[in-house]
Amino acid sequence: IHGDITAHQQPSTATEESEQCSTCEFRQHSKLMRLHAIKSQILSKLRLKQAPNISRDVVKQLLPKAPPLQQLLDQYDVLGDDSKDGAMEEDDEHATTETIMTMATEPDPIVQVDRKPKCCFFSFSPKIQANRIVRAQLWVHLRPAEETTTVFLQISRLMPVTDGGRHIRIRSLKIDVNAAVTSWQSIDVKQVLTVWLRQPETNWGIEINAYDAKGNDLAVTSAEPGEDGLLPFMEVKISEGPKRIRRDSGLDC
Repeated sequence: IHGDITAHQQPSTATEESEQCSTCEFRQHSKLMRLHAIKSQILSKLRLKQAPNISRDVVKQLLPKAPPLQQLLDQYDVLGDDSKDGAMEEDDEHATTETIMTMATEPDPIVQVDRKPKCCFFSFSPKIQANRIVRAQLWVHLRPAEETTTVFLQISRLMPVTDGGRHIRIRSLKIDVNAAVTSWQSIDVKQVLTVWLRQPETNWGIEINAYDAKGNDLAVTSAEPGEDGLLPFMEVKISEGPKRIRRDSGLDC
C-alpha cells in the first residue's frame, strides 16, 4: 500500500516542479523586458541609438585623477581578474564602511556676483547621514607654482548675497609646495559636512582659494584646457549596519 501511495505522488511532484520552472522563466522574462524598456527610455532621452562602449581607460579619463579614486580603480582592476567568488567576503557581525565620492557643481546664482564663484556646491546622497559619517575629506588640486613657495589654502562658506556677507571662512591652511609641481591636497571637512546635514539650509556651497606669495590662485575650481578630472570633490566614508556577507560593487555604472 505504501508503494502505491509513493507511485501516486511522483507525477504530482513533477507537475509542481514544472509549474515552478515555468513561473521562474516568466519572472526572468519579465525582468529582462523591464530592463530593456528602461534602457530604451534612457537612450531615447540621451538621443542615442545604442549604449556607448566605454572602456575602463575612458572611465579613468573621466573620473578625477585623485589618489583615492585611482586606488579604487586599481582595486577593481585586481578584482576583475578574480572569480566572482573572490569578490565576496565574509564579514561576520562586523560593521562595514562605504565610500561615496561627491563631485562639485556650480553654486546657486543667489550666492554669485558676475557668475563667480563657479565652484563649489555639493549635493549629498540620502545615504550620507550625520551620525554615520566616519570621515569626510575635501580634495583640491593645485596648479604648479612658478617657484618654491608657501600656499595659503582658504575655504569659505558661501551665503546668499542678499544676506550681506557672502563669505564665512571655515578653514585656512599653510602648504609648502615646490616649483613646477602639481599636487592634490585633502582637507578634513567632517565637522562642516555634519552641520550641513543637520542644517541643510546652511549648505549654499563653498569657495576655495589657494594663493601663493605673489597672489596667484593655484586652486583648480574651473577646468582650463588640459585640466579635465582635476575639479574638487568630496570623499565621504560612512558606516553601514552589521552584515553577514558584503559584496564589492563594481564601477560599471
